[in-house]
Amino acid sequence: MNVKATIIENIRARKKSFIAILALFLVDIALLVYAALYQTPRLESLQSQWLEKRKSTIVDAAQDTAAVYRQGVADLTLWRARISPKRGFARFVGSLFETAANNSLSFKGVTYKVTQIKKEELVTYTLDFNVMGKYAAVKSFLADIGRMPEILTVDTIALANSKTTGEDAVALRVQLTVYLRMVE
Repeated sequence: MNVKATIIENIRARKKSFIAILALFLVDIALLVYAALYQTPRLESLQSQWLEKRKSTIVDAAQDTAAVYRQGVADLTLWRARISPKRGFARFVGSLFETAANNSLSFKGVTYKVTQIKKEELVTYTLDFNVMGKYAAVKSFLADIGRMPEILTVDTIALANSKTTGEDAVALRVQLTVYLRMVE
């Protein structure tokens, strides 16, 4: 028997398998043609566009350092404008007491230390105070301090619960620094 007759006989005997193999072969050919004629050129085009945009961004950034400097100066000016004047210190302390009261906390006194930063025409008040109340109220109080409009830093906080009865009442000790302008 010759080879051609054997192949034809195998095709007739396994017609469904041969059709499936032929279909997979045609799908494979179609996908290769699609990838070669459409996807590869499109991918190369997109890559070259991305590289051009990246190069232009780098060139723009290098050439635009003056604009970055101007933006930085504008940002610093805006930041300095947000610093409250020194005469606003009493109002700030009052807002601390009010924030504590709004969170149902008892304020246990406040001490402060003044430091001048003459070069920057700033004065800093380092405040040290204690509040007592429920844990959730203490958390809310700390969040409210973070939302205050004044420029301040929370330097240290310490929580203490002296009761072993399972109450959630805690004592919070806070040290913060508020920055104020000396010049009006």
